[in-house]
Amino acid sequence: MSIKKGDQVVVLAGKDKGKKGKVVLVDSENGQVIVEGVNIVIKHKKARSAQQKSSREKKPHFIHISNVQVLCKCGKRTRVAHQVVDGKKVRTCAKCNEVLDKKYVKAAKKAEKTEDKSEDTETKKDKAPLKRREVKSTADVKVKAPVSASKQMNLPRKVGGS
Repeated sequence: MSIKKGDQVVVLAGKDKGKKGKVVLVDSENGQVIVEGVNIVIKHKKARSAQQKSSREKKPHFIHISNVQVLCKCGKRTRVAHQVVDGKKVRTCAKCNEVLDKKYVKAAKKAEKTEDKSEDTETKKDKAPLKRREVKSTADVKVKAPVSASKQMNLPRKVGGS
């Protein structure tokens, strides 16, 4: 399936032709999608007793997947192409090669931020004085350094009970 939940799509055919919306649900077995605010159907509910009221429920209905097309960030509707980027297969815009998978884009931005932060923290650590915990941990490392065997003193053990 080239369309996933959360994609912005345009309706190509039917009574709502030209409308844009977000995909709410994808039925891959039947090749249908539910788009927010598109193909609204009215369901009449009859009152079953004197205390109940009759009502009309408006709810979105399925549209065949061939009648919708993905909207790219460039503002154009487009077919979906598949490419391998950084070792991962992602969905891309066939017109501008923009990545359409939101999870991949989010992970890429997060990775860029962590790289930037690591570079910034390295420069800050060089300039900033050590904090109390850091000084203590570095002192512990120096104290716990292993002593060579030749420098160890062999003290006699105390023998006897009294």
